[in-house]
Amino acid sequence: MPFCSNCGSQVTEGHKFCNNCGAPLNASAPQQQRAASPQHQPPAQPNYQPQTTPLGERVIGMIEQCKYGFPVNTFTLFMTDRRIIVAKTGGLGANFASAGVASAGIVGGLIGAGLDARSAGGMSKKTAEYYAITPDMMLAKDKKNFEIHYASVKSVEMKRPGFMGQGEIKFKTTGKDKRFILTVSKEIFSPYIAILQQALPGRVFLK
Repeated sequence: MPFCSNCGSQVTEGHKFCNNCGAPLNASAPQQQRAASPQHQPPAQPNYQPQTTPLGERVIGMIEQCKYGFPVNTFTLFMTDRRIIVAKTGGLGANFASAGVASAGIVGGLIGAGLDARSAGGMSKKTAEYYAITPDMMLAKDKKNFEIHYASVKSVEMKRPGFMGQGEIKFKTTGKDKRFILTVSKEIFSPYIAILQQALPGRVFLK
């Protein structure tokens, strides 16, 4: 069937005028189907790429009562699956005995399985506060806090506690070396070796 070239209405074949608008019909023009109006076309779909959500950073171990800096402050080292967060938990006068209590409570759950919720009871109060937040929040909590990326660590030298019960952990990095002093027993210090070997395999050496 033909269509009116003026209004687009369908008309009876053979008529000279449009039944709808009265416009004259061109009998010699070829019959054309009414083109679909642009507004009836489906809108173009944007080419969205799905966003990949990064996995959360996981704490796999920690070492409390690390003395560092001048003036000396007390820090807890939180080993994650990406880096070490060095978080200030006290000054020089902090309770040295809490290191032993914390180690006894947590080290069994650290190796291979991360921190167990039951270990929170063995942490010092300040360390427990840090453990309850994300590593990025730990870093921002105090201006003395800092991070050590695993990629920057060339080696870790660990010195077992001697007669005076003083051990040492030294991170040799591509930048400034970081040296921490721990006043703990050999029994408390030994699990720390395993924690660091898990975080930095092949880079931990005993002196």
